[in-house]
Amino acid sequence: MSLGIPTESAEQITSLLFSNGLINESQLKSAMTSSEEGEKCLVETLIDYRFTDENSIANAISGSYDIEFLPDLDSDNIDFNSEILSVQYITDNRIVPISVHGSTLDIAISEPSALNQVQSIALLTDKKVNPYLVTISQINAIINMLNPSDSSSSLKENAPKNNGKISPRKEKSSISNKEGTSTSKPIQKQSKTTLKPKPKTSSKDSEPEEQYSAVVVEFIDKNLKKAIEDGVSDVHFEVFKHSARMRFRLDGVLQEIKEVEKVLFENYTKIITRIKIMSKLDIAERRKAQDGAISLKVGGKEVDFRVSVMPTSFGERVVMRILDTEGIDLSIEKLGFQEEDEKEFIHAVTSPQGMVLVTGPTGSGKSTTLYAALSKINREGINILTAEDPVEFTLEGVGQVHVRADYGMTFSSALRSFLRQDPEVVMVGEIRDKETVDIAIKAALTGHLVLSTLHTNDAVSTITRLMNMGVEPYLITSSLTLVVAQRLARKNCTECIQEDETVNESQLRSIGFSAEDATRVTLFHGKGCNNCKGTGYKGRKGIYEVLRVTDNMIEGILKELTTPELKEIAISKDNFLSMQEIGRTYLQQGDISIEEYKRILILD
Repeated sequence: MSLGIPTESAEQITSLLFSNGLINESQLKSAMTSSEEGEKCLVETLIDYRFTDENSIANAISGSYDIEFLPDLDSDNIDFNSEILSVQYITDNRIVPISVHGSTLDIAISEPSALNQVQSIALLTDKKVNPYLVTISQINAIINMLNPSDSSSSLKENAPKNNGKISPRKEKSSISNKEGTSTSKPIQKQSKTTLKPKPKTSSKDSEPEEQYSAVVVEFIDKNLKKAIEDGVSDVHFEVFKHSARMRFRLDGVLQEIKEVEKVLFENYTKIITRIKIMSKLDIAERRKAQDGAISLKVGGKEVDFRVSVMPTSFGERVVMRILDTEGIDLSIEKLGFQEEDEKEFIHAVTSPQGMVLVTGPTGSGKSTTLYAALSKINREGINILTAEDPVEFTLEGVGQVHVRADYGMTFSSALRSFLRQDPEVVMVGEIRDKETVDIAIKAALTGHLVLSTLHTNDAVSTITRLMNMGVEPYLITSSLTLVVAQRLARKNCTECIQEDETVNESQLRSIGFSAEDATRVTLFHGKGCNNCKGTGYKGRKGIYEVLRVTDNMIEGILKELTTPELKEIAISKDNFLSMQEIGRTYLQQGDISIEEYKRILILD
């Protein structure tokens, strides 16, 4: 049975044994050869060959790191009352909380690499942390008890039942007496390095400070779960001089969660520290921005979080982007194109070559549109490569590259490398500069389908933007096949929708309705109810305009006409429907409100 020793720990332990003369070079080489041929790590191989044993390893670590060795520690000696660390944290880091006494926490470790977590645990729990050493098998036995297998019914009775955290054992509670001091005893250092069982005490509640980590863990778990269930795209944590706040970006708009303000402000640093630990970030670094990621299983599905930490005047602010791939239907048919526009888009992205650009502001759903296109064309006989910053959703069968400028992997360098990888389709997350657009056009002209995004207000402006970047008009007409501009509008809540009696004819004419239509159009909005949490909105609807590069458009581009002139050609000759015109249709259907129309479709 594998001991489950992490690679880093196995290397540290082996080096320690060799440098202390506990194994010789011949034994090391023999074990290395066997380890490389088998599935066991080097330390396990050394033990199997009886070149060493777990007690010898523990004594070596104990002597080198000045940590007391507790050879007799077992689950009966451990005080599980404080819910200090979650089972997941214990399992991932192989660290077990064994006793809490006042402001001190005793932990058991079996590998030197675990010492790297001592400072993290101290910050997380607001306690002084004393590490003690046990054997690898001792740690494994405790972890196995906390994570019983389905077939081991005898262990299930002892499994933690408090949302994945260590549950209290009533016969070994650490409590507060009337004077407010803890009755749980610290581990006593003994000459024979044995651990005496703790005395039985009553099962009253622990001191507030000993319950701290449970508050932090519950706060994070509860609110991240709520965010996922509510369909939130981003979670913001911010701190100011006299307050802190958590905000959810729901349907594209930030909403403050007022009820958590007090507990968030009181525990802000500890909450942020825990998030950084979960994201595998440097908790000691508070002067620089950091980026990390978390993967959690919520409600039976895997959910990824992209985490950004930024230092501010009063502490670090954190933004967590929720990447719920299981909650998104990546099919073009579900995006919400007009029927004819959908056909044109599918035709363009299934063509063997050319360039398709998607444009719109941040948060307008451009990435989802591109992923839907890739999902449509992804099949065994096609080589697809993407350069993304960052990779938001993983697509099976697609080669996805995370752009990292600090490592020299930019959009342009990735795209240049892609052309040597024999692709049919390449996707570039964003065209930001002349170099990238030049390579993209070259790829489109040499038999590749290129998909990318650009930041412009509408589809026709993309043509002018490319010209302003220095692209010759003839190259645009030769490579560009289609442009999609898009917005995401909040939909009226179907539970509380009602006629909007505040709208007058003047307002309707100001957003493009004719004088005749303005006299007979009825608009709707959501009043606000429990279903929409009082906002009047529930869910979002895509609004797309699709510009085809037709013969009429090619003629106008080669003449270097202005954006308004090109738009007039598209409308009058190519049946182009603008986002504003489509939006007015949705207004009349009651899908969106006039406030939402003005918010996302009135372009200054």
